[in-house]
Amino acid sequence: MESFLNCQNNLDQNQESIYESQENLTMFMQQSQFKNIDSEVSETIQFSEEEQEMENLINSFDSITKNNISKNIIKAFFAFLTDKNNINSILEFAYNGGSFTLQQALKKIKNFSQKYNYNNNHLQKLILHPLYGKILEFYLTFEAQQWLNESKVQQKDKHLIYINFLKLCCANTSYLKNLTKYNKHRKFMFNDRS
Repeated sequence: MESFLNCQNNLDQNQESIYESQENLTMFMQQSQFKNIDSEVSETIQFSEEEQEMENLINSFDSITKNNISKNIIKAFFAFLTDKNNINSILEFAYNGGSFTLQQALKKIKNFSQKYNYNNNHLQKLILHPLYGKILEFYLTFEAQQWLNESKVQQKDKHLIYINFLKLCCANTSYLKNLTKYNKHRKFMFNDRS
């Protein structure tokens, strides 16, 4: 009888242990679910904050007057391209160490820059260009801020907004629709070609 009671006690203790383990497992799973929910919520909040930042940037871009800002930035970009101190880096980055000599690369860059018209239509083509678009994105990301700090241009804050908007356009070309294209006597958006 005593051994039966001992067995019964052991069985009861084992059941309690199993119940505790199940409760611990349930608590762990709930905590894990809360962590997953927390991480999903934080990712959603972060995504919403990034969307809000982009929306604010686009609104800021739309509100500024853009007289000569684009022209100033693109002229500085072409000056960066033809600078002899940068040309070797550009050759490595853009041409992937191809068979172009320094003179050939400078000639290509000079021809491209001479044909460039400083308007939004050509700006869109520059951003979408398979070679110069990548270099422009590099320039806007790493060099434009330094140029802006050292330049004598007025309205540096507006230039900075424009630079940030162009970086956004380089990263996601769907934002190019916010550039306005002028055609003789008509103004329309890039995605509104009729």
